[in-house]
Amino acid sequence: MLEVLTVIGVTAGAYIGTNLDNLILLVALYARFPLRPGTVATGYIAGMLLVGAISIAIGEGGGLIPVDSLGMLGVVPIALGVMALFQLFQNRQSGEPLKPASEISTKTVFLSVMTTQLSNGADSIITFSVFLAESTEATDYLIALAFLGMTGVFTWLAYYLLKHRRLSDAVDRYGHYVTPFILILVGVYILSNTA
Repeated sequence: MLEVLTVIGVTAGAYIGTNLDNLILLVALYARFPLRPGTVATGYIAGMLLVGAISIAIGEGGGLIPVDSLGMLGVVPIALGVMALFQLFQNRQSGEPLKPASEISTKTVFLSVMTTQLSNGADSIITFSVFLAESTEATDYLIALAFLGMTGVFTWLAYYLLKHRRLSDAVDRYGHYVTPFILILVGVYILSNTA
C-alpha cells in the first residue's frame, strides 16, 4: 500500500511541477471563452491525454516521437494572443465594448485549447516518459491513473479559481487585457524552451 501511495504521490508531484503554468493558462482560456467552459475543459483533457499518450510512446519506445518538434506548436498560443490583441485594439478603435469570444466556433475553441496544452506539454512529456521508461508495467497503470486524476483535478481547479469571487472580479475587469499577453508569453516560452 505504501508503494502505491508513493507512486501516486510522485506522479501528482510531477504533474503539479510540470503543469502549474498550464493551470494558469487554463484559467485564462476559461476567461477567454466564458460561454464554452465545457469545450475548454474537453480541449484541455484531450491535450493532456495526448501528452500522456506521447509520454507512454516515448517511455515504451525509447524516443519514437521527436519531442523537439512539439515546441514548434508554441506558435498556436502566440497566434491566439495576437488575434485577441488585434480584436481588443479593433474594438477600442471603433468604440465598441469588447465582446466575449462567442463568435468563435466550438471546434476552433476545442482545437485551440488542445494544441495550446499539447504545445506547452514538452516538460511533462520528458518527465513522464522517463518516469514510465524506468517503471514496471503495473506501476505504469498506476501512473496513468494518477495522471488522469490530476488532469481532472486541474480541470476543476482552474474553473473553480475563475469562479472564486475576487479572482473572477479581477478576471472580468482585466482578463481580456491580460489574456492575450499570457498566451503570447506562453508561446514564446514554449518556442524558446523546447526540449
